[in-house]
Amino acid sequence: MTPWLVWVIFVTAINLFVFVAIRGTWGRLVPILGLVSLLGVVVGDAIGGRAGLELLRIGDFHPLTASVVSQLAMAATVLLGALAPVRPEE
Repeated sequence: MTPWLVWVIFVTAINLFVFVAIRGTWGRLVPILGLVSLLGVVVGDAIGGRAGLELLRIGDFHPLTASVVSQLAMAATVLLGALAPVRPEE
């Protein structure tokens, strides 16, 4: 359990920092993106394990599928955030 948790935290941090660096904006959405990245890594690892996608595997952890799902989840979050209504300035 402990090595899996270490890999999840490590891959989450890397994906979050890469996404923020590419996006170029460090704003109020970053804590939410961190949570979404964490959930994406966990779900991506589970998908990789159940689907048998063993393109890259470290022990029981599937970092490639975890990273892909994490990046897709963060991109979807940013796109949904852009669709939110804008409040007019007072």
